[in-house]
Amino acid sequence: MQFRLFLSFALGALSLSIAGAARAEEPALGVDSSSASPPVRPPADELPPPGARTALIVSGAATTVISYGLALGASFLWTEDDLRGSKDLRIPVAGPWMALSKTGCPPNNSDCSAVPLVLGAIVEVIDGVVQAGGLGIAAEGLFLNTSSAAPTRKKAEGPTVHAVPLNFEKGGVGLGVVGTF
Repeated sequence: MQFRLFLSFALGALSLSIAGAARAEEPALGVDSSSASPPVRPPADELPPPGARTALIVSGAATTVISYGLALGASFLWTEDDLRGSKDLRIPVAGPWMALSKTGCPPNNSDCSAVPLVLGAIVEVIDGVVQAGGLGIAAEGLFLNTSSAAPTRKKAEGPTVHAVPLNFEKGGVGLGVVGTF
């Protein structure tokens, strides 16, 4: 017990000693930092295209649904006698964290090993993070500023030629030329 307490304090101290200090960018000379200025919206050509919003919402929702589906399937594969907290996995986003709090050997299993419990706890944490992360990605898509104009392709102003390295098996190298005309 004392070793665990020492280990937890040592890991906490290690994480605090590794973290670097945050440094903000210095204000430009001649700019009064005390006056409140309205936020400046970036130019339209620096904003993502309108389709980025939909792509983020769909990919975030898909990530959450797939991760929840895997947890839901696992909750029906194992009973409470095999895996404590398996019914909690049926709750989206919060379920893996609730199941994690019940990690331990079932009362009717006398020869319970710690290895499956640790692996199961790691999988529950990953599942909870992925579900919450998927919701975060979808929320980012909801609030994303996009350009109002459709993206335009810039035409090359003439022929372009680029040298490209070629990699062959077992130490062979070469040089290729690609371009547009």
